Amino acid sequence: MADPSSEKPTTTQREKLEAKESAILAAAHREFAEMGFDGAKMAAIARRASVAEGTIYLYYRNKAELLERVVARFWSALTEGALAAIPEQSPAIEQLMALARYHLTEVVNDFDFIGFTSQVRQKKPRDDRSLDPIRRYVRVFDAIYRRGVDRGEFSANTECRHWRDLFYGQLEYAARTMVLRNSNDTDSVMAHLEHVLRAGLAQPRLADSPQQTHEEDLGQLLAAMKRDLERLEQAIQPKTST
Repeated sequence: MADPSSEKPTTTQREKLEAKESAILAAAHREFAEMGFDGAKMAAIARRASVAEGTIYLYYRNKAELLERVVARFWSALTEGALAAIPEQSPAIEQLMALARYHLTEVVNDFDFIGFTSQVRQKKPRDDRSLDPIRRYVRVFDAIYRRGVDRGEFSANTECRHWRDLFYGQLEYAARTMVLRNSNDTDSVMAHLEHVLRAGLAQPRLADSPQQTHEEDLGQLLAAMKRDLERLEQAIQPKTST
């Protein structure tokens, strides 16, 4: 007769283990967002998850490994949500705006943790494999951009990475302003971003000026972005009663 101790866990046992791990990851997410890596304590995470501190070490060897799993889980879920939010059959500009609205909402809702992961990312070497989940999320934009170029909807005068930086940079600036000012005027943010994208991507730019250099082209994009950020900041300024 088989040794019961060697048998695989039943479905119920696996579910319990998975539920406990999920509670640990959710608790660690909150602890890292509030306390940062150095300030986060395994004992505090255990209390938040309603488990013994030693239980965490059954799943993860140390705090660094736990953090890596929390970050991967968060960005993987974010990527799945982004893909689900994008209307597959719509024009590329509408897909970008759907991604923009999704991204802005998620950044505002989990502002502290996303800011924390940005700090973690900056400290890691560029070839660190733990950054792969974040890269997969960023590539959602890249796929839409390439789709727009292939369909002839977008001009390809500027590299994808410049538009990606502009896209995420403007949204994260807007999210920070919205959080600090306790504003929820998402529609104004979307309107300004759409103006930038349509003016720069959806119409051929500089078609009559082939002699203009790439640096001049990028300079115009950055100048336009600065003007729109200034308008955006004014648009989401809380209204004071008179």
